[in-house]
Parts: sequence; C-alpha cells; structure tokens
Amino acid sequence: MQARSWSRPEVLLPVTFLAAILAGAVLLQLPGMASDKVGPLEAIFTSTSAVCVTGLVVVDTGKEFTRAGQGVILGLIQLGGLGIMTFSVMVFVLAGRRLSLGHEAAVKETYTSVASWRLGRLLAGILGMTLLVEGIGFLALWYAFGDVWTGLFHSVSAFCNAGFSLFSTSLEGRGPASVLPVMFLLIIGGLGFTTLIEIGRNLWPRRHGRRRFSLHARLVFTTSILLWGLGTLAYAIIEKGDLPHALFMSASARTAGFDTTPVGDLSSGTILVLLFLMFVGASPGSTGGGIKTTTLALAILVAVSTLKGREQVTIHGREIPYRVVRRMFAVIGCSVLVVFLAIFLISVFEGGGHAGFLALAFEVVSAFGTVGLSMGVTPHLTAASKLLLCLVMFVGRVGSLSLFLLIVRDAAPSRLRYPEERILVG
Repeated sequence: MQARSWSRPEVLLPVTFLAAILAGAVLLQLPGMASDKVGPLEAIFTSTSAVCVTGLVVVDTGKEFTRAGQGVILGLIQLGGLGIMTFSVMVFVLAGRRLSLGHEAAVKETYTSVASWRLGRLLAGILGMTLLVEGIGFLALWYAFGDVWTGLFHSVSAFCNAGFSLFSTSLEGRGPASVLPVMFLLIIGGLGFTTLIEIGRNLWPRRHGRRRFSLHARLVFTTSILLWGLGTLAYAIIEKGDLPHALFMSASARTAGFDTTPVGDLSSGTILVLLFLMFVGASPGSTGGGIKTTTLALAILVAVSTLKGREQVTIHGREIPYRVVRRMFAVIGCSVLVVFLAIFLISVFEGGGHAGFLALAFEVVSAFGTVGLSMGVTPHLTAASKLLLCLVMFVGRVGSLSLFLLIVRDAAPSRLRYPEERILVG
C-alpha cells in the first residue's frame, strides 16, 4: 500500500519536481558553476525559480553564473516547462514500457481535454511542437543578439515562460528585433500544448475537411486575446500611451516575466493591472502558471448563468459538466488562500524592511503565478522571505497541478443523501 501511494501521479509529481530542484541546487554549488556570491540559499532559490519556470532571481544570472551554471539553469527551465512527469512518460514510451492506466489518464487530463487522443501521439506532438517553436525562436534571437548561446538561452526561457535573462535589465532598451521574437515565443508557450497541436492539425487538414476546434481551444483563444487586449489598453491609458511597452508587458505579465520597462517605475494602477494578469496566468497544459485563462472564463460563465437563473452552464451550444465547475471553484479557492497566507507571512517577515506592502504582494503573486516580474525587492528580502517565495513558487507550479490531478479522480457517487437546508449567500 505504501509503495502504491508513492506511485500515484498527484504524489509523484511534486516529489519529482522537488528532486529536480534539489539536484539543480547541488549542481549550481559545484566548483566552476558560479561566483562566490552564490551560496546555498541563492542556489536553492535559483533552482526553484528555474524548475518552476518563474524567473525571480536573487543574483544576476548573466554575471554570477558561468556558462556551465547557465547551462544547468537552462536544463532546469526546459524540464520544468515541459513538466518532469511528461519527460518521465516520454522515457517510458520510448523504451516501449507500458504505463498504468492511472498514470496515462493523469497525463492526458493534465495536457488535453480531448479524451480520444492517444498518449504516444500526444507526447510526440508536445515534443515536436516544443522543438519547432524553440528552434524558430533560436534562429530569430541568434540574429537579434548576434550570439548563439544568448539566442538559445532566451528562446528556451521565453517559450517556457521562465523569464530568465542573461541581461541584468532583462529586455529593457532592446529593439524590436529581439523583443518581438520573445513576445511571440511567450504567447505561443502560454497557449497550451494541445491548443498548439490543434492549430497545427487545422493548418494541415485531413482529406474530409478541416477539423473543428474544441471548446477548450476556443475558450483559450477568446480569453487570451481579451486579457491581452484589455491589459494593453489599461497599461497604455495609465502610462499615457506607451503602446509598444503596453503590448509586451500585458503579454509578459501572464507568466513570462520579461520586461521592457522597470516594473518599480510603474504607477500603482498599472501594478494592480499586472497583479490581476499574473494571478490569471496562462492556459492549461502550457508552460505557464496562474489559475489559468479557462478557469477565469468558466468563473464568468457560472456568474452569468447564475444571474440569469440558469442551473446549467452553457456556451457555444455545449453544457459544461458540474464536475468541471467544482474543479474551477477548488482551484480559485485554494489559489486565493495560498496567496493571502503568503502575503501575510512575508509582511510579518519584512515588518521592518524597506519594501512596501504593494511591492511584497507583487512579489508573492509573481511567485505564485510563476511569472518572475519583480519590483526589485527580491534580492533584498530576508532569508525567511526568500524561502517562503521558494515555497510559493513550488506550490504555484506543482501544487496546482497536484491538486488538479487529485480532483480529476471523481469519487464514486454515494447513495447516502442528507436533508437539504438553505443558507444565505451574498
């Protein structure tokens, strides 16, 4: 029974992520990996941020890590972006070994809403799409930066929505030749692998006509475009018409973490807009974090249905199953609770510090949404606060997935029923 519990996907996933974080921290402490400024705490924080594809840093990645250390960070980003469980499943599939039905169902539930997709083809599509997009991005950024390593590092970091940069000021002051490819990569990486596969399948239609986009993909497209557009509009209005920066920052705030302008110089209204975008994050099955775009869309649909007095939640001629609605409430409720507790604790830890409440809240939401945008206070936090942010990054990337894997297994319906009694709500 004990061994079987360890093999459960919702248990195996956080354990493998934790093992990768610890292994990465050990590797970053080896001779020749970093400067003397990178101690055990800095190594743990950097490894956690890389595996959880966050991008928050306590030391300068380009200056304090050698090429070998940067290579370790890049490998951790790729592992975390695709998901360590996905990598392990790929190894099993390539070795010709069969997975348990529970493991196979868990991977499919995590990355696709289409139950008929076969696991082998799904994983092949994920790997192929990743190599294709990162390869195109690498060529564009190699040309923009004029350096092979810099182009490769930023291509992987952007597609995986990690936000790690070899430049001390991220992409501040960079021209369109480098900013546009990065924005393309982070948007593509945030759509979700199965949505990308659906796009590819529609670009090459089968003999009998084009395939129909799933409801999941249509919700991803609609919500992502609306968030990007509204975020751009709000940013441009508040920051007085800075449209190019508004376009990039609105896209990057949804879990990418690159910036073209110092976040600490933005007004409070813009910071609040970025907080909302970071909390929502990317789309399911993607390299990004947050509560996810479809979760927000479903919450809005539930609210509209309730206001109209409807018991069913419907869209585009389809009814959303109640078990999916339950998952939505669980994800939002747990996420709000984690963020609230983390903000409370970091405020206590930094009670006498120089950082204000809004800056601390921004760092916490950035860590939970695995974004990586920072108001510049992370390197100056106490050791307790840095370890707390490590935990928040871990929960934001792994905890939400583990929760999802746990609740997708619907319990057997109970025949026991209790008397109903109403309570007041609202």
